[in-house]
Amino acid sequence: MKRAKFKTPEKQREYFLKVKEKLNIGAKELSKKLGLKSRGQIESYTFMRTSPPVEIIKKIEEISGINADYETVEGKVYRKKRKFITMNPGDAEVELIRKFGDDFNFLQSLIKSKMTIKTIVLKIRERGYSFDNCRVSRWIGAYRMNLLVNLVEEIIPTKEDIIIGGHIREDKNTLSINFNLAPLYHLLENKEIYVGLKISRDRKKIRIIPLNFGRKLIRTNRGIKILLTEKSELKVKTNVQIILNPQKFGFSLSESIYDNDAKSLVKLALKEGFILDSIRSTPFNHKGDLSLYIKNKNILIEITRASSYKSSYFKIGQCFVQKLSWPKSIQFLVCKEKLLSQESINAIKKLNINIIYTNFEENWEQKVMRKIKDEIK
Repeated sequence: MKRAKFKTPEKQREYFLKVKEKLNIGAKELSKKLGLKSRGQIESYTFMRTSPPVEIIKKIEEISGINADYETVEGKVYRKKRKFITMNPGDAEVELIRKFGDDFNFLQSLIKSKMTIKTIVLKIRERGYSFDNCRVSRWIGAYRMNLLVNLVEEIIPTKEDIIIGGHIREDKNTLSINFNLAPLYHLLENKEIYVGLKISRDRKKIRIIPLNFGRKLIRTNRGIKILLTEKSELKVKTNVQIILNPQKFGFSLSESIYDNDAKSLVKLALKEGFILDSIRSTPFNHKGDLSLYIKNKNILIEITRASSYKSSYFKIGQCFVQKLSWPKSIQFLVCKEKLLSQESINAIKKLNINIIYTNFEENWEQKVMRKIKDEIK
């Protein structure tokens, strides 16, 4: 079959858009005029996936009066893989307002729903509009993408926020943001949660915001993930900070703490004037079971009810890594007295870590908090 090879794929796209604009029809109507079974071929040529047959170009020239600049070649010419071409979301909004005018608010409500772009296009067509399916789908996609994923100069956490470590992975021909947060993970057992994202320009911070529409939080065996396209320009195998307001998702600041003893201790600490650190402990940041601030001092507290000598070696290792990671912090190990041998005590004191013994009896939190306050005076 003889095919029309345009000078560049972009020139091919430009030609089909000019034809549709002059005839004031979309891919579906143009397909009918050309005697094609569906609009799929026209959309394929418009999106530069393949080069069109010469006979189709000649028919289009007759119908539209617009001559095409191409050379004739034999066989299929594949242009580009199937994908949307990026568009500035501001330009997309302008085009949608220009095209749909008074119905823009209605269209906006559809875009902010869970409907697919294909369904949105069908719904707006029901209001009597005639348009190029490819072009309007592209506008809607760019506008919706900006609502879901917004690039901002900087993200500054507030005192109501928490910060957790996240990791970017390659995931089934796309990217995913992966993180773990126990209360949010448990919420996903019973309901679906959709979010919008704000990504800092340096791609190091991501704020997630709950929305009625948006990107779905996916519960996996190992945590939570959010799928993203490569348009986000996030890099695979990099770490990011995930920032969110827990109350907007339906749980409190203290519920975001993993360790149950730390949850118990933080309630008293907050009453005593301590401030809960926004950064939650993860395997990547080594912030202990509980991280607090008071008078610009960072207090790291590791808590364990273990009593075997093997556990003591593990805790010494944890404390060592925490000291290396946060050398300016004041560290405490809260444990049972029988956990530590004299050698373990010597090792911990060499790291300049304070030991507080407790048997976790009733009101153990008050005794521990009193000793912490005495130490940091």
